Amino acid sequence: MAAVKPTDVSTPASFSVKQIEKTLPPTGAGGSNWYRYEISSARSTITGYSRGTLQEVTRHAKAFAADLNSRAGGTGRSPWAPRKK
Repeated sequence: MAAVKPTDVSTPASFSVKQIEKTLPPTGAGGSNWYRYEISSARSTITGYSRGTLQEVTRHAKAFAADLNSRAGGTGRSPWAPRKK
């Protein structure tokens, strides 16, 4: 298992890469070199699968976490999420 150090967390709601590990291909997927990654915030965890080298998957997961953070505008919630009335 290849673990990755969590990225810096600027706010409690920020997403960061918590773990990346080599895994078997997801059901129905072919090929080799699959990795499973976890991106977490204080409130949720996202598990994803990606194919490539550890370096490529790490770049992908970090970019994904950064994208989630930019969409949330640092508030920890999506501007597209419904609000209570």
